[in-house]
Amino acid sequence: MNFFRKVNQMSYKTTIGLAIFLTVLLSVPLAVFLMSQETKIDSQAAYEKPEKATEPKPSAGPIPEQIAEIGRVFPWVGKIGDVVWIQGNNFGINPKDKELIIGGVVVDEEDINAWNDNLIEAVIPEGARQGGVVEIRIGQYPYVKSLPYVLYDKTTDLKLGKRDGKIIVDNGSSQVDRVIIWIGDDEIAEERYEERVVFAGDSRTVVFEVGNLPIKSLLLFDDQGKLLPYYVSVVEFDF
Repeated sequence: MNFFRKVNQMSYKTTIGLAIFLTVLLSVPLAVFLMSQETKIDSQAAYEKPEKATEPKPSAGPIPEQIAEIGRVFPWVGKIGDVVWIQGNNFGINPKDKELIIGGVVVDEEDINAWNDNLIEAVIPEGARQGGVVEIRIGQYPYVKSLPYVLYDKTTDLKLGKRDGKIIVDNGSSQVDRVIIWIGDDEIAEERYEERVVFAGDSRTVVFEVGNLPIKSLLLFDDQGKLLPYYVSVVEFDF
């Protein structure tokens, strides 16, 4: 009651000034909260790991009006028989006249699990070659290509891990001399880096400090320039 009595005794100007002050005081934390929420949404929307298709492919659709664009292949490293996702734009809805090539081998229709306008899910075919790319042709448009794709098999002994934002060679580090890595996503412009790798022993040799930035492709070479196959810790790389 004393509070309201004091408010009633205030002048008109004092009351208006107090109201403006309280409005500003309360709006600042609210604005900060909303800005932080937008940042979180943006960071989540930048890249989301695709999920396996659960629905059959739709009936054959028309050729898209624009040429396809490949944004990324996820994951960028795998083996024969693994599922891979191609993300991008203008793929169409399962167009009848289309061709998907992985590592130089045409993927059979039955090994294409999903084909939507911005996402294709397929199985890496037998015979796909190391250092190849993913290629897509739709209708009369020319082939479009992805960044290089890394393949490994049961004989591969070079393993990469990721800890504290650093890509580390867990074993076989003495083989690695050079790295080429592409980083980027829908909101981060693609950047290519090429660096020498300084040998420091297994589990200590740092290939690249990537932080939390999304990797689009990563190639390793020995001191003769030969491309090295490798596999990764799927948990540490969140595959």
